[in-house]
Amino acid sequence: MKKFLAFAVLCMFVASATFAADSYKIKVATWHAPEHPITRGLQNFKELVEKRSGGKIQVQLYPSSQLGPEDTYIDSVKKGNVEMGITGTLMGRDVPVINLGELPFLFDGWGHAKEVFFGQIGSDMVAPLPEKTGVRLIAWYADGFRVISSNTDLTSYEKLKGMRLRVPNTPVYIEMAKGFGANPITMAFSEVFTAIEQRVVDGQENPAATIRSSRFFEVQKQILDSKHMFSPRLLIINEKLLKGMSPEFQKIVLDSAKESAEYQWKISEEAEVEDLAFMQTKGVKVTVPNAEFKTKLRDSQKAMYTWFFGRYPDAKPYFDKITAMK
Repeated sequence: MKKFLAFAVLCMFVASATFAADSYKIKVATWHAPEHPITRGLQNFKELVEKRSGGKIQVQLYPSSQLGPEDTYIDSVKKGNVEMGITGTLMGRDVPVINLGELPFLFDGWGHAKEVFFGQIGSDMVAPLPEKTGVRLIAWYADGFRVISSNTDLTSYEKLKGMRLRVPNTPVYIEMAKGFGANPITMAFSEVFTAIEQRVVDGQENPAATIRSSRFFEVQKQILDSKHMFSPRLLIINEKLLKGMSPEFQKIVLDSAKESAEYQWKISEEAEVEDLAFMQTKGVKVTVPNAEFKTKLRDSQKAMYTWFFGRYPDAKPYFDKITAMK
């Protein structure tokens, strides 16, 4: 009888470990606002997954940091408490080469960036994630080229000197701001609007879509169209969850992620021009740096590049491949 009971318990364990669930509820966290191209891309992902699964996979979106700031919900995705999320190069804390994706002035344009992230380089950069973190990248999204908003005009490179510039709490951003001669101030994205309004910071830098959707233009009326950095975004899923799904459900999730990424990149690129134009109608002055200004911005990052490859030497082969594609 004891042997029979032991065998029965073993069979129950194997059954529970082998057979996937027939329905899922997937929470997806992001700090982006509901109307942001990132969130619109996630909405497209949600629609595709739910339609293709016949409603057996339900996707619930949580924009605007509803599930906490980025570092908090990334930890939740790693643990499986939140199933999916959008993140940036914070994942570089676990896989340092990911930091390369946001080196200043790395990409010539949208086409160059897409070729990198949708190709072998993008795949190789994130290959260690499942083993090291318990999450998997299922699509590269795009936040776009970043610009600087400020309380005062930025009509010359010298205006950046001493500026209290809010940046994310990642080493590349901090070193970049130092290269500009600014004083980097790190804080969670959810705190930025109030910090601008209360003049805790003089400026911040983000893609135009983020400035518009977060309504920073209401409290800052100057934008430098610097395009100093391209920001990719990682759509990640808990690895254990994905592998526990049936092959049919896995295919639905992966195919839908790739298809939504194509849509998301398209609307992000379109938004870059549209959002700057919209904010100008709200009284925002947009300064496009001239050739001399652009050269000074690029040259300011030479020390940052030296620092970066001294800290992340394994990223150099990737960098060489990316620049060779320009």
